[in-house]
Formats: sequence, structure tokens, C-alpha cells
Amino acid sequence: MRLACLFLAAVAALGSVSARADSASSASLSASSKSVGSVSDSIQGSSNSSTGKQVAAGEYQLVQVAQAEDRPGMVRLTLSGEPGEFQLTVPAQVVATARLQAGDAIAVTERPYGYEFARSQPREPFFLALQDGWMHELQSRPVGG
Repeated sequence: MRLACLFLAAVAALGSVSARADSASSASLSASSKSVGSVSDSIQGSSNSSTGKQVAAGEYQLVQVAQAEDRPGMVRLTLSGEPGEFQLTVPAQVVATARLQAGDAIAVTERPYGYEFARSQPREPFFLALQDGWMHELQSRPVGG
């Protein structure tokens, strides 16, 4: 239950929860499905590999926006900055909704559950990359009866 509450708080911070109270849990997960992904599926090619982390918190510049040829409906964002360079793969809808384009300043913040990606000015979160354990806990499973 604590995990679900923390996740709902994170989604609410993104401004993507618009569900009625009686179905907040399932509706908020579905409402946020375009703005949440797992770290292992979303982040590739960190140049900060000596620390064992896939990405470092910090300020980055969005240097390229390109279709992910191997993943239909997904877009690869190349982010470069003092902490290093990496690619973030997100649904195309996220790019369209956030109006992301090359040259944008992106802030990456490490959270207990993963990483938050936001436009730097004004601060507008657009994607959460959840640690794989968190993502696994949030997967829908049939309830036995």
C-alpha cells in the first residue's frame, strides 16, 4: 500500500492524475501510462558507466529527437550535459504533449523510485523512469477469487 501511495504522489506531481476518488488507483496508473516507464526500457548508453548508474542527476540539453526505429510509437531523446550523455526512449505522445525539441534544457532529478525528467524552465516534469523493482510492483495482475 505504501508503494502505491508513493507512486500516486509521484504521478500527481506530474499533473497527470485526473481520476475519481473511488477508482483513483487504477485510473491514475492508466492516466499516467504515457508518462511512466522502467529505467531498463527507457535509458540507454550512459557515458557515466564508471559509477554503475545508468544516468546521473543534473542539467542536460536535448540534442536530438528521433524515432526509435526498433520500437514503433517510441521516440529516442539524446541528452547531453556535464554529467554525461545518454538516450531516453519515451512514447511519441510524451514528446508531442510536452512539445520537446532539440535545444530544450532538461533537468534530471534522482528520486527514491527512479528518475524524473522535466523541462528546466519553467520546471515541467514530463516523464518518470521507475527502477525496475518499482515498475514490477505496479504491473497489473489478475486477482484470484
